[in-house]
Order: sequence, then C-alpha cells, then structure tokens
Amino acid sequence: MAGRRIPFVKAHGAGNDFLVLDQPLGALDHAALARRMCDRHAGVGADGIVVLEAGGAEGLFRIYNSDGSEATLSGNGLRCAAAHLLARRAESGAVAAAGARVALETRVGLRELFFLERRGREWWFRAEMGRPSFAAADVPFRPPGRPEEPIVGLSLPVGDAQVRATILSTGNAQCIVLVEDWATVDWRGLGQELERHPWFPDRANIGFVRVVSTEEIEARFWERGAGPTLASGSGSCGCAVAAHLNGKTGRRVRVRLERGAMDVHWRDDGIVDLTGPAEIVCQGVFDLD
Repeated sequence: MAGRRIPFVKAHGAGNDFLVLDQPLGALDHAALARRMCDRHAGVGADGIVVLEAGGAEGLFRIYNSDGSEATLSGNGLRCAAAHLLARRAESGAVAAAGARVALETRVGLRELFFLERRGREWWFRAEMGRPSFAAADVPFRPPGRPEEPIVGLSLPVGDAQVRATILSTGNAQCIVLVEDWATVDWRGLGQELERHPWFPDRANIGFVRVVSTEEIEARFWERGAGPTLASGSGSCGCAVAAHLNGKTGRRVRVRLERGAMDVHWRDDGIVDLTGPAEIVCQGVFDLD
C-alpha cells in the first residue's frame, strides 16, 4: 500500500464477488474499509473483502462482509484468494500444475485447496472445508430448551408462521430451509428475518434448498452481513449436508446456483469437499482520500 491507495484484485465464485487485498493494511479499520470498498454505488462493489496477511501456511485469510462484520469462513472467498495467489505465481513464471496446493489459515483453522484446471478465465479448485458441526453451541444456536442434535427439521417461529429448518455450522452458522417451489416462497424476505432471529445470537447465514433429485439441488442464499448473494460456498456445503440429513440426497450432490454450479461431497471421514470455480475480473487501486 502506498499512502492512502490500496491495490485490490476483484474476483468472484459463481457470482459471489470479493475484493482481494494482499498488501499490509497497518492500522486501517478493516470494517470501515469493507463498507467503503464494497459499496456498489460509491465504491468498487462486492459482497465482501478478503484480506491476506503474512503468517500461517500460504498466509492468513480474513474476510469481511459488505456491512463491515467479520466472517469466519467463505468457500468462494477461499477460491478467489487461491486463484489470485496462483495467478501471481504465474506472473513470476511458476505455472500451476494440476494438484497444486494452496493452504490458508482461517479463523476456524487451516483450509487446503487443490488446483484442478483452468477453463478459460475460470480457475477450478477442490477445497477441503472441514467437518460440519451439529452442536448448537458451535453455531451458536440458542432456542428455548435443549434441542436434539443434529438439529433437523426444527420449527422456528417467524412472525405468525413456523419455518422448519436444519441448523449446523460449516465454519459459520447455517440455517437451511427446504422449499418445494421458488414461486411460492419469498426467500429474500424470509432470509432477512431468519438472519436476525433471536435464537441466533451472532446472526446466521440462511440457505434455501429445492431438491431436484438424489444427486442435485438448487440453492438460494441470504448471507449474514451481505444479504442476498448469487452463491455461497460454505452455504452450498450446508445445503448439501442438510439435504442428506433430511433423507433427500446422497453424500455427493451438485448444487445449482443462480449463476453456475458447485459440487459438494460429504466424505465418509466427515470432511466436506467443495469443488467450484473462481474468476479474476480486474485489478485496480482504491483511493481512500
């Protein structure tokens, strides 16, 4: 960073877009910076910023939503960061081969990504997203009484209605609702209400799932701190796991999104693999003054 000018790279995973910053930010307020840079009218525009700092394996991965809140994990953000790192290596002559590993230290532990291939402008990775947790304390989720775990099809009061949801953590809080028809559910309105449901003391990411077959689902997302997004990596993992827990799918599922698709495999060892693209859109410099 030179003075008050911040270099950035903009990238997206299936439409879920981030500004990747890998220069020292010093004492700058990351939350305020995220709000300014992510503003789609007065800033660059994005769902969040990814801050890569020295430390850990390849580096420390920190992510801030467009409202300035810090998230714990993002599958799409991880792939965008990995694509940026491999692209930077390529500029110095180190072309990535299939299987190249990128390891990033997140707030919930080390996450490893494995480069698969380039498809035009897209970088494809398989990311090991860790083991989901079904403990209410890990979400955190605090309903009256003590829910049976895993929390599958629990009835949540929303206004005068009840919504059945599956609750888990994929490194961040996931509240997954199964729907039958997109035309008959206001998922954006419901997502906005559920994000701040009083039983989620730290708010939650809300995923909506329509089951297509035992191997395919469609998903929509209302993300904590960002609102409606075209995709969510950790959310896709949550949706796939929830669909399986509800007896709708197997442990491998394709997640169809508003723009593209990702593949989720809940392995027998409990690790969730997420396979999907990241595309670098542009790079530039953001003036703070």
